[in-house]
Amino acid sequence: MSAPVPSDTLLANAMALHRTGNLAGAEPLYRTLLERHPDHPDALHLLGVLRSQAGDPAEGASLIAGAIARRGNVAAYHANLALALKALGRFDEAEAALRSAIALAPGVGPLVALGGVRRAGGRHAEALAVYCAAQTIDPGDGAAQEGIAHAVSELARMDSGKPASALTAYRRAFRLRPAAPFAAYNLALTLQKAGETGAAIPVFQAAAALDPAEPAVLSGLGLALLSVRCGDRAAAIRAPAILARVVRLRPRDAQDRFHLAEAAQAAGDADRAATAYKDTAALRPTDYTAWENAALLDARGHRLAALAAHAGGLMAAARAKHLFWKAPVYIAMHVANDRIAAGRPDAAKQALDHFRQAAADENRDLLPWIDFLRGSLLLRMPGDEAAGDEAAENKAAGRAVLKTLVPALPFLRHVTFGDDFDALCRSVSPEERADHRAGFQSEPATEGAGPLLFAACDDRYLRLFAAPLLLTVDAFCGEGQRVHLHIADPDPDIAEVVAGLRAPLRRCRLTVSTERTPPDLDPASRCTLYTCLRLMRAPDVMDLHGHPPLVMIDIDALLPIDPRRLVDAMAPEEEAMLIHRPDSLDYLYNTISNGLIVLRPSDAMLEVLERTATVLLHWQRQRSMAYFLDQMALIQGFADVERRRGAVGILPIEELGRRLGVSNVFLPFFDEKHRAGFTEQMSALTASIHEETRTAGRSEEERRAALTDLVRRLQAATPTPR
Repeated sequence: MSAPVPSDTLLANAMALHRTGNLAGAEPLYRTLLERHPDHPDALHLLGVLRSQAGDPAEGASLIAGAIARRGNVAAYHANLALALKALGRFDEAEAALRSAIALAPGVGPLVALGGVRRAGGRHAEALAVYCAAQTIDPGDGAAQEGIAHAVSELARMDSGKPASALTAYRRAFRLRPAAPFAAYNLALTLQKAGETGAAIPVFQAAAALDPAEPAVLSGLGLALLSVRCGDRAAAIRAPAILARVVRLRPRDAQDRFHLAEAAQAAGDADRAATAYKDTAALRPTDYTAWENAALLDARGHRLAALAAHAGGLMAAARAKHLFWKAPVYIAMHVANDRIAAGRPDAAKQALDHFRQAAADENRDLLPWIDFLRGSLLLRMPGDEAAGDEAAENKAAGRAVLKTLVPALPFLRHVTFGDDFDALCRSVSPEERADHRAGFQSEPATEGAGPLLFAACDDRYLRLFAAPLLLTVDAFCGEGQRVHLHIADPDPDIAEVVAGLRAPLRRCRLTVSTERTPPDLDPASRCTLYTCLRLMRAPDVMDLHGHPPLVMIDIDALLPIDPRRLVDAMAPEEEAMLIHRPDSLDYLYNTISNGLIVLRPSDAMLEVLERTATVLLHWQRQRSMAYFLDQMALIQGFADVERRRGAVGILPIEELGRRLGVSNVFLPFFDEKHRAGFTEQMSALTASIHEETRTAGRSEEERRAALTDLVRRLQAATPTPR
């Protein structure tokens, strides 16, 4: 039997393995030594360092604390304890450990480590002071200078410093440590953030030359090359190869795969891009964009077998609730729309056929929706219907498909063709229309200025959403802004509720109207009726206020912009501003979205409102109401007036944002109104909005950004609709 390895040799062997990064080989040697000598301070300390490096800082801190208990006068013990405590988020204890290390061995190293602890704890200004103290001791210390750069950068991000100062600091850190890969990497990142991507690329290249196997450095270089692709074709071609190296180094990272896909697509390598997007979706099945881009590239490349397989995976992912349940329908529609826009309706049909087969195999709940797209495509097939050619047959087939889908998609019963809409309008007698108008009970119109902001809801939504909407409008509008709220089925205390809504308003002038809805409606029909109220009562509201420009908004949304700006942004020939998607395959129910609509009081627009309200009244009287009814009636109202009067000037909302140079002119809430805790969250949000909108000295952009953040936080706490 061989003699046991001497303890000194055992420690030396363990340390040698540890230094080379062989943690698995070093750990059993340290533990063997501790079995012989449980109080061995160096073994306790070094095993603690190893465990921290191996991802267990809790055990590491415990072991190092044991070493300190046995030999408390070694500065390195305290410094390494601080690193373990920092990894655990115990920043105050880490700082105390570093102060012990500094007391035992003053110098730059422990001060730099102290700066790192303060940075990790969010105390960036205090960290900067420590780094500067370290630099005073040794002006040439690159670690101290890099700490200064990090702290200055973080303070600049928090608006406490200047971005240029961070760039200067990183340049100096790189000069002090030109052989340190991350000194170059940090400088390159900072140059890129400052918009100097061209200057960043050679610095990224220097970092990659210093450490050619570091994924973060290679990823930074690849993305920098990708970002200048518009001006440098050679850079676009080089980016995929570099990002492919990153994927080989980090094969389980979905974001790396996505970046490779983007780079391959930019370089014109559609096959490689489609594969990388599919790999991204396999690693991260919740990534809608990866699924969609892969499908688009397959369809554009006429890789139909690949598209069919991908569609099957997409259907399965939605069934497994990795994606919104209807995501495959949206992606199928986007693919088909893309092929139609390219002049290939035949390719659109082939793509939809593959999506239909995938739905039949993997997700039969979506079959009616895919068939709806197929029927819509038949209606859009080119040709001259009047000439009685193939186009007429396609349209007849499309209408037949839609008719068969009514049991599964009840909203399709409300689709009209040709003169059907006019016939529905004529089916409502003048007496019925007058009787309906008599149900509109309103206060006198309040005097005011600007366009009329109009929303409608039931009593419950009034209590949930009216306050944040009114507070937001009041904060952004001009003096005397007119607002009209129409309330269905109000509770007896409605006067008290309205008084509470009016009390905090400083600029808005609020008018309120009410009505009682038919008592015999089933719950689903009543809910649909509430969504239709704005359109059904818009003619009454316009008459009451003398036909001003009209801004219609959802009650469960915010409008962080002066409504006057919405009207002023429209050109003289533009009579309406709204979401407008007439070329999409879901145009029959989604050409127009009701979220935000601006109308000028032209004869054509007043007629659109009147005829839309009349058709909605017809469906209400028929007790035949379904989801999307409000949008469908408005879409058909526009189409009806255009058939008889000619084209109506429409400004799409997307163009409005470009004209105003403002994003987020409309902030909708999610649809999970009935989940537990939503009412309490809305109350808290209302209080926050009141505080944000009353804060003095903030620009409109700052207030809009703050409101956007509030709504996003509410949405982040909301489960994805199923």
